[in-house]
Amino acid sequence: MTRRTLVVGCTDWPLTAAGVAPDEPAVVLRAHRVLAETAVARAAGVQRGQRQREAQARCQELRILDANPDQDARAFEPVVAAVSAFSPRVEIVRPGVVALATRGPSRYFGGDAALADKIAAA
Repeated sequence: MTRRTLVVGCTDWPLTAAGVAPDEPAVVLRAHRVLAETAVARAAGVQRGQRQREAQARCQELRILDANPDQDARAFEPVVAAVSAFSPRVEIVRPGVVALATRGPSRYFGGDAALADKIAAA
């Protein structure tokens, strides 16, 4: 039997949880390495895994934030609640990413595409 899974993820969740605007050059660091970067920072050459100094050299106006896993998890709770409205079996992979089996929910909501659209809208 084939199992289908829908994964819902938010790119750069630690920045979203910290309230950083997408058009602001910013990064979240853990152990002086880039954990997440905004699109503006990415366009300037900042990449996940880079050292702090290298990231700052590529983007001088970079805003530096420390990783805060507790804040990330608390801010992700409303997203989990919204996805849980479509399936009782939601697995939190990490703050910013959840997964759910789609067999039952897809049948109920009219297919995988319809389910994905409804979850994205929620």
